Amino acid sequence: MAPTRARLNPALIRRLNVARVFHALRLAGAASQSDLVRATGLDPATVSAVARELREDGWIAATRATNSRRSGRPPTVLTIDPAAGFLIGARLEPDVVRMLATTLAGETCAAWQGASGASVEDAVHALDAGVEELLSELGASRSAVKAIGVGVPALMSKSGRLAYGPNLQWRDVPLLERLQERWSVPVAVDNDTSAAALAEKLFGEARDARDFVVVAGHSGIGGALYLGGRLFSGSGGYAGEIGHVQVVPGGRRCGCGDRGCLEAYLAEQAVAAQLAARGRQLPCYEAVAAAARAGDTVVLALLDELGTLLGRVIADLVDVLDPELVLLAGALSHIVPWLLPAVDRVREAETLAAHRGRCRVAASGLAAEAVTMGGIGLAMEALLSLPAWLVDDEGALLSNG
Repeated sequence: MAPTRARLNPALIRRLNVARVFHALRLAGAASQSDLVRATGLDPATVSAVARELREDGWIAATRATNSRRSGRPPTVLTIDPAAGFLIGARLEPDVVRMLATTLAGETCAAWQGASGASVEDAVHALDAGVEELLSELGASRSAVKAIGVGVPALMSKSGRLAYGPNLQWRDVPLLERLQERWSVPVAVDNDTSAAALAEKLFGEARDARDFVVVAGHSGIGGALYLGGRLFSGSGGYAGEIGHVQVVPGGRRCGCGDRGCLEAYLAEQAVAAQLAARGRQLPCYEAVAAAARAGDTVVLALLDELGTLLGRVIADLVDVLDPELVLLAGALSHIVPWLLPAVDRVREAETLAAHRGRCRVAASGLAAEAVTMGGIGLAMEALLSLPAWLVDDEGALLSNG
């Protein structure tokens, strides 16, 4: 029996085509329609129709090339119009909210940071205030905002419902619904580390990777699994909780209520508490990094211990998932240089021989802005009404039953 072909409805095909052209143009910076045909694999008529639609919507601008060596009429060069509007990305933490405004292409225009408050109402109000502050700085109206994305340190369902955020002390909150009530533009919300993984795929070092893992740290330690070219979220949307892998049986109490979790050792406040017990008052990763840079032996010893714990978790992930890349992101990036020697030492000793040398572990180039840029990625997906992996996997979707 011949295999059946998946049937995509015309509306989805149209969205796929728009997203493919948009992302190809975003990556190129500027391109002719012929360039976009080559980059997307779409036929010239489709690219022309999509480009015309995007120009009519005001998303892209067209100019004549001035340095063309071709004879005759210079080709038209397309760019994503920096005046087309803004995307807003946010990283929500228990005590702070960090926000960026970017062009539709993801180029940063403005940043804002403020207190988030303890309650859901306070946090939603802080996010709204942040949008207003960004728009004030940019001299723009609310109509200039095209989409908003928020990364949250919590278990988030696929429907945008916050199931449990131990560090926020929130349970069962219809967070996406609450945000949609405040803003009339497309809104997306997801786990903060899943957002960071999206940022790495769209804007960072994982752009060409199909199998990678992100470990991000700040108020907690989160993980995200990007497998087979797409974010793996699990049956309920909660996959990747690397921070709650037990690394010390019966060890330090974690915010989740268990003992010995990686988060109970490697999260920012946990590192500060362990150093305080050793006579060092260093309240944040950045201060810890400064002390390590200065050669503080107490700090260096603890970071070696923490690198060993993290290395064991990564070694297991490498053996189970065989990723090509593991990125350490978020505010955790400040101390990654002092974690990596122990991580690499443990990986070399504890991973299967076949995996050694196949996986690179590195600090994220997006560093502390990985989650905030993840919010931008979520906003971009909401604007296009498609997850980024669906664009990459269009060929597979069209050919597989």
